[in-house]
Amino acid sequence: MRKLSLLSLLFIALFVVSCEDELTSLGLNLRNPDELLGTSFMDSTTLTALSILDDSLATGGLGSNVIGFVNDPTFGSTKASVYSQYLLSGNSVAFGDNPILDSIVLIIKVGGYFGDTTTALPIRVYELDNKLYADTTYMSNSTVPHKGDNLTYDPNYSVRPTPTSRVLIDTNSYEPHLRIRLKDDFGYHFLNNSDEMSNASVFENFFKGLYITVEDPKGTGSLLYVNLTSSLSGISIYYKNNGVSKRYPLVTNSSAVRFNNYEHDYNAGQGQDNLDFVSEVINGIPVSGNATVGQDKLYLQPTGGVKTKVGFPNIKNTFNGKDVIINRAELVITNISEDNDHFFIPALLSIQGVKADGSITYIPDDGYLISGEYFGATYNRTKKEYRIRITNYIQDLILRDQFKDYFYLVVSGAGVRGNRLIMGGLNPMDTDKRLRLEIFYTQY
Repeated sequence: MRKLSLLSLLFIALFVVSCEDELTSLGLNLRNPDELLGTSFMDSTTLTALSILDDSLATGGLGSNVIGFVNDPTFGSTKASVYSQYLLSGNSVAFGDNPILDSIVLIIKVGGYFGDTTTALPIRVYELDNKLYADTTYMSNSTVPHKGDNLTYDPNYSVRPTPTSRVLIDTNSYEPHLRIRLKDDFGYHFLNNSDEMSNASVFENFFKGLYITVEDPKGTGSLLYVNLTSSLSGISIYYKNNGVSKRYPLVTNSSAVRFNNYEHDYNAGQGQDNLDFVSEVINGIPVSGNATVGQDKLYLQPTGGVKTKVGFPNIKNTFNGKDVIINRAELVITNISEDNDHFFIPALLSIQGVKADGSITYIPDDGYLISGEYFGATYNRTKKEYRIRITNYIQDLILRDQFKDYFYLVVSGAGVRGNRLIMGGLNPMDTDKRLRLEIFYTQY
C-alpha cells in the first residue's frame, strides 16, 4: 500500500477538525442546555405585549371554509359567511322536454366545529348579483352584492349541526354534511334554461354563485369547518324526465372562486365587559392610554380577529459587549381560558416577524428552516402552555438587524379556524402564568 504523504495527512486532519467545528456549531441549540458547560439561564428579559385588532386577512381559495355564528362570552360575536362559485359538472346539459323538479338541495360537507352545536343555526342562502373573479384578492372583510331573496325552502330554516355523525340516506351512509333544501323556483331556474348551461363561460354569466350566511342564533352557536370542494358538496338538482328520476350536480372544485367573510362585534353579549385589548397602537402606546392593558391577560383570535404584538426592547442592550451564543430561547405562553368545552383553544400558534424593511414574514422563514417539532408552538395539555422556540430570532436581534425587535403572535390557520386563546399577560396575579422569554446562553 502506498504511504500517505505528509501533505495528505495534514489535509485530512484539517478536514476532520473543520467538520467537527461545523457540526458543533450547527447542533449547539439542539442540545440540552443543562449539558453545556458554562450555560446561564434567565427569564427576566423585559417584554412588551399588547393584544390588538388584526387587519383583514386573505381568505380566497383556502383549502376549507367556515360557516356559522358564535356568541363568545369574552370575544363577543363572530359571523362567518361564504361567497362561492358553483360550476357545471359537464358541458351540453340537457334536461329533456318538460322536466319536472323533485327538489334542489345545497350540500355542504362538515369536518369540524368551534362552539356549541346544540344551538340551532339559522342558515340563509342568497344568489350573487356579481361575478367572482379568479384574479381578485378577496379578504376577510370583502363582500359581493347579492339578491335580496332568501333561497331556503323553509324561510325560517335552522339546523342543529352534527359534525361528528355520519348521515344516513336511504341505506347509504355518508360523511357528516348539511343538506339544505332550496326553493323550487330556484331549481326551475336551471331546468328551464338549459341553453344557459351550454358551456362554462356562458353559465358563469347566468349563475354567478351563492352567498351562504347565518343569522344570530340567540344562543352560543357555532362555527362549522366546511369543505366546499369535497365531492360530497355542491348543489344537487333532482328531477324527473319521462318519469325517470335523475340528478344533475353543480360543483365547487379547486378552480372555483370562493372566499370567507368574517364579521366581529366585540360589544355583543358579555364581551364588552371582559376585553382589554385595543383597536389601535400609536408608537407602541394604546390609544386609550390605559397602562394596564396586557398586564393581566392577552388574547388571540383567528378569523381576522385579534393578534398580540410582543416586543423585546432591551434584548440587544442586555448582551451588549458580551460574546454569547444563545443555546435556546423559548417564548412561554400559558392558557388561562376557562371554557374549553365549547371555546376550544388553538392546536398551533405562529409568529409573524417584521423585517427591517417593514415586510411581514412567518418565523421560521427561509432563513430558519427548522422542523415544526423543533420550532414548537404546539399545546402541552399537562402544563397548559405553549413553548415557541425562537433561538435564531433572538440571536439575530443581538448580532444583526435583519428583524425589528417585535413580532406578532397569531393563531395558525387563522383563515379557516375559530379556536381562540386567552393567555396570561405580562404581570398576572399568578406570576407562573406570565408571558415570558426563557433564555439559555453561553458566554465565552
